[in-house]
Amino acid sequence: MRTLILFLISYQILLAQSGTEILKKIQNKFNSINDFTANFVQTNCNSTSKTLNGKILYKKKNKFIVELKNQTVISNGEIVWNYNHKQKQVIISYFSDEPSTYSIEKFIYNYPELCNIKLYKNIDNDEAVELIPKEGMLDIKSLKIWKDKDYLIRKLEIVDLDNQCFVIEFNNYQLNQNIPDSKFTFNPPKGIRIIDLR
Repeated sequence: MRTLILFLISYQILLAQSGTEILKKIQNKFNSINDFTANFVQTNCNSTSKTLNGKILYKKKNKFIVELKNQTVISNGEIVWNYNHKQKQVIISYFSDEPSTYSIEKFIYNYPELCNIKLYKNIDNDEAVELIPKEGMLDIKSLKIWKDKDYLIRKLEIVDLDNQCFVIEFNNYQLNQNIPDSKFTFNPPKGIRIIDLR
């Protein structure tokens, strides 16, 4: 019986190490990239009708542009512009005040320090890093980070505190395109409503 308990403990430790090792490889891959563009699809796990298709341009230090059908979200790492094309309105806020879904650096660097990390495998034996927040540390219940064969992030699966689950899948990566910093600033066009929350 004691041998079985020791085996189970050892097995759990190996799984934890495997999850941590995979996360480290994802981080190393991200470190090797200055910027990227990719297409993405965001779906609600409980309703396939709630689907968002878009494109993301990303540069280190939380600079990003998310292009959706009627909305563009731009961050220079300090300020976020949320521009609604249909309503002709832009909301400006500080990045630190914005619980942004698109901050990949937050997911792979900040969250792990506040979570228990383990290896997750689905029925097809695909592997993901699963982050389970320590009590009261984050406003989510879990985050799974799925990687492709090159350790690029293939999919993020997030469950919030209300058990709402959504998935963001990335494809068609284009790496190191030398996107200039000036691209990540938004100059509101004339005739739109500006709501400045700074």
